[in-house]
Amino acid sequence: MPPAGKETRRPRDAAGDYREKTAYEISRLSSRMKEGRHPAPLGDPTSGIVLVVEQPVGPRAIEALKLSLKAVGLPEAYVTYESTGLLAQELRATEPQALIAIGAGAASDIDAIDYPLVRHPFSEADPGVWFPWTKGTAGLLLPALAPALDDDAAKRRFLRAFLTLRDLAPSA
Repeated sequence: MPPAGKETRRPRDAAGDYREKTAYEISRLSSRMKEGRHPAPLGDPTSGIVLVVEQPVGPRAIEALKLSLKAVGLPEAYVTYESTGLLAQELRATEPQALIAIGAGAASDIDAIDYPLVRHPFSEADPGVWFPWTKGTAGLLLPALAPALDDDAAKRRFLRAFLTLRDLAPSA
């Protein structure tokens, strides 16, 4: 029991503080995206996994991506979009351990933010092969999603590279 007049303080929860900070920042950024008529991000910004999708992206592509993420065991991965003008702030807020560019436009958008301490730019990456983007973040370039929705060869290329994400799924 604490002495009279003294309050007990609960110990701080660093993980909880991080989740609250990230949720607050992403909520602000999401509102700005909606104001700019961009789609709102999906998933959990504290998952450690950020996918940046090349625009334009419609409901069919989003649904296909959600199903694909679920199939590889990553339904909570955070999904955002290129060309919003807010990618640098999103990356600072989410601090991803894995950053995935879906399509050349997304790769260019990531490279254009001139993120500090980049070891290997997305524009020089081989699709479907992990690389060290920064010291603490692995990068992965995937082919564009939109062509894979209607073309069998593009679908096979996309899925072959996409299945690399299984490396990030929690062990069952």
